[in-house]
Parts: sequence; structure tokens; C-alpha cells
Amino acid sequence: MNLLIVEDEIRFLQNLLHMPWEEHDIEVVGSANNGAEALAQIQMKQPDIILMDIQMPEMDGLSLASQVARAYSNTKIIILSGHDNFSYAQTAVELGVYKYLLKPAAEMDILQAVTDAARCIQAELMERTRQLMMQEQWTQYLPVLHQHTIRNLAYGRYQIEELEASCVSLGLHIDMESRYAVIVLDVDEYVCSSNEDGMTLDNLVHVIRDILPTPDFYVCTEEDKTIIVIGNTGALEHTPQQMLGIHVAMEKLIRNIKQCLGIVVSAGISGGSGKIDELLPLYIQAKKALQNRVVYGTGIAIPYDEPLQAEFNNRPDYEHEDKQLEMALETMDQELAMRMISNMCEAAKNNSASYEIMMEQLMYIVGVLTLFIRKRGWSVQDVTGADFDFLSNVQSLTTPEHMYDVLHRAVRSIITYAESHDRKVTHTTVQAIIELLEAEQDQEFTLHTIADRFYVNASYLSRLFKQEIGMSFTSYVLERKMERARTALMNGARVYDAAAMIGYRDVSYFTKIFRKYWGVTPSSVKK
Repeated sequence: MNLLIVEDEIRFLQNLLHMPWEEHDIEVVGSANNGAEALAQIQMKQPDIILMDIQMPEMDGLSLASQVARAYSNTKIIILSGHDNFSYAQTAVELGVYKYLLKPAAEMDILQAVTDAARCIQAELMERTRQLMMQEQWTQYLPVLHQHTIRNLAYGRYQIEELEASCVSLGLHIDMESRYAVIVLDVDEYVCSSNEDGMTLDNLVHVIRDILPTPDFYVCTEEDKTIIVIGNTGALEHTPQQMLGIHVAMEKLIRNIKQCLGIVVSAGISGGSGKIDELLPLYIQAKKALQNRVVYGTGIAIPYDEPLQAEFNNRPDYEHEDKQLEMALETMDQELAMRMISNMCEAAKNNSASYEIMMEQLMYIVGVLTLFIRKRGWSVQDVTGADFDFLSNVQSLTTPEHMYDVLHRAVRSIITYAESHDRKVTHTTVQAIIELLEAEQDQEFTLHTIADRFYVNASYLSRLFKQEIGMSFTSYVLERKMERARTALMNGARVYDAAAMIGYRDVSYFTKIFRKYWGVTPSSVKK
């Protein structure tokens, strides 16, 4: 700490200057013989502590203390006075003088007073720094606290009394008497790839706040990266007309975001409005309304409609599509597989499906794909790769486009995986058997007839074939015959001809086996 000594008695001044200040981390930056000279030194050196006499020529100590108190409020003043005068001491206290010592003061008392003043200055500096840091943190986190409060409003976590107190402390201006609607926004796609890299969720929130009129709308984010908007309907009672302004504002917001930012956004709007402490049901409605972008498409504001109880006979009938999808995968027909998936999804939409029915249909399709993969002993995660997370949580597929993209990639992944994991046969005997079976599919072979033809015993051949192929001889023969028959039927062959080309002379028996294997009749595949 820096010390300035002001004393008009030269001898006493010299004694003060030669005290062991360095031992106490005090640096004497100057001295003066009178008040005027001291004031010039103070202006130039700006000492932390001033040790001075009270009676000096040109300007007395109290006058100097008064000027220092006005101009340098953080400077500590210690007065050495030869006058035990109460009025002097009282004036010194009023001026904020740190210590009032009477001459002749002992050296230890003077040292103690100065070091105490130094510690006091340090403590005050640390406290000011702490307060400045707290103020900076408060300023920095105030927007976060605002968002936290708005989020908890939507979640219904406030009583009106604590809400009023919280809004006052945070500087949030919310009309407690108005009614409010809840909107949930989510990004569907980035039309411009550059925006996907540069536009963060916080940036989008700032843009939304700028577009929406204030203070009628309050905006915050959620952990799932959706955005909550609480909108003042400007009404004291609920009427259908009060929501019109909310709908208009959301349509304009969605349009502006797409035009200016190249981002497609959808909004779910609550079916009505409520008091500021009654928003949880409205938030739930808005979330459910947003889910229906799977049904209606993206880039629109969707109001909440009370769901009707779906009757059983209104649910779509998928009949043979699932088996045909499985057959398309068996024959690696990607185009047919996607057509079957499209048919199944369109069947749900054409029956005025709700979000729940669309999700049920999606789970059904994913189930068919998963079963196909697992039946072959493959890992679903290995086959589908990055899409595994979507397939294991179908509710993450929030738009029709996203749903079709993931299903299309899954089909392509399955076919690609199947092509790269064809059975690798290394044993020459098994290779010869497979070539024979492919060349003579119109013949009826059994394990024993093949064993006799290749001069091995049936038990050995059974073990060898399963080890090389991964399935029994009988299952392999049936699979190849059924796949060939299905391909022939889809290419226009008659049921009788399809049966004959794989060695079935009895059409009724062929129909029975085909239906048991594929789950549909040969005639339905032909259609």
C-alpha cells in the first residue's frame, strides 16, 4: 500500500519517514509540510493512505480531509492531532477519517493504525471485486434465468404468489391478469446447408424474439431442442376469436424464418388459453399438436384438436403388404420394398390417421425390418448403422420426410448388407451340391438322395451343410424354391407353372406350402 505523510514539524516528519514501513509492506510515496502542498501530492501520487497533522499552514488537516473525502473516497486518512478537542474528533468522524490519534502517539500505535488501514483497503477492494463479479454474472445469466422462469411457467411449476415475486426480482414484466396460449416450435429442416452449420438454437431464439411483438410473447428453449413460446391473447375470458392473433403471428413467424434464414419450422398451438399459472395442460396440447406434422406435413402451424376415439374398423388393413415387404427383402428388390412401405403409410394417412396410428404403423414397419434382420442372425445395429437410434425410437421421426428417408436408408442398408454377407461356401462338396440344386430346382431332392449322389453319409452331410451355409439342408432347399416361385409369380407366371418349375406337381400342395412360407397365397402375389 502507498502512504503519504503530511506534517509541518520537520523533526516529527523525519521520525515518521524513518519508521520501518517496508517491514509492513507500506511504501512511502511522498511527504508534505502543509495542506496545499499535500493536495498537489495527492493529485499526482494518489496514495492509498494519508497520515497527517490536523493543524498546518495554508490548509488545515480537516479542510484537506474534506477535499480528499470528496475526490478520493477510497483513500484512508489517519489524523495525528496535538489537540484533545472533541469538536475536532467529531468533525473527523463525519468526514470519514479512518483513525484519530493524539500526539505524542507511540510508534507502534502509528504503525498499527496504518497497517490496519491497509488491511481495510484490501478487504474493501476484494469486496468490491466480488460484487462486480457477481453483478457481471447476474447480467450474464439473467437471460438464462428468464428462460428458466418461462420454461417453468409452461410446466406449471409456479403458484401465482411466488411467480409475482420471481418476476419482480428478475425484471420480467408479465401481466398476471391476462390469458395466455402456449406454442411449441421445432426445426424440420435446413433448406440452406450453410445455416445448419452456422445457426444455433440460441441464435434462432434471438431471431424469434425479434420477429414476435414484445412484450406479448415470451420465448425459451427445451432440452429436446424445441422452443416454447407463451403468447398473450389479450383477453380476460376464453373465446374462439382470441386465438386468431396467435395463429396469425405463428404463420408469419414460420414464413419469415423460412424466407430469411432458410429454415423450415413447424408449430403446435394449444387449443385455448389460460391464466399464467394454468399453462401445463396447454403446453401438453401444443406438444401433441406438433406431433401431427407427421400427418399434415411440415412448415405449418398446427392447432390442437381434441382427438376422437378411433374405432377398430377405421384402422387401416395392411393384409398382405408386410409379407410382400419381407419377400421384396428376400429377393433384394429395393424398389418393391419401398413401394410396400409407401402403400402401408398411405393406407394409414388415407384413413385420416391420428399421430398415434401413424406411430403404430411406423412401429409395425420397423418390426418387419427388424424381424427380417434377426431371422438371419445379424445385428440390427450393425445392419442399420447410424439409423439404429431412429429405428429404436420411432417417436424421434417427427416428419413424413424424415420417416421415409430413414425407412428408405434402412431398406438400402439391409439389401447392401445382405449382398456383402452372402454365404461364403468353401467346401467343394457343398459348392457342388448348391450348383446342382440351382440347376435342377424342378427336381425333388432330399438329404438322403443328395448324400447317395455324392457318396457320403447323410449325418455327415447334414452337419457339413449347416456349418457351411448356416441352415439345414431342408430349410435351404425350401428357401430357394420359394424365392424362385415368388419371383416367377411376380413376373407374370401362372400358379401352375410356378409350381412346376420348382418340382411341385400338385398345385394345391404347392399353394399350401407357399402360403405357410410367405403368409400369402400364390394368386395374391401374382395380382
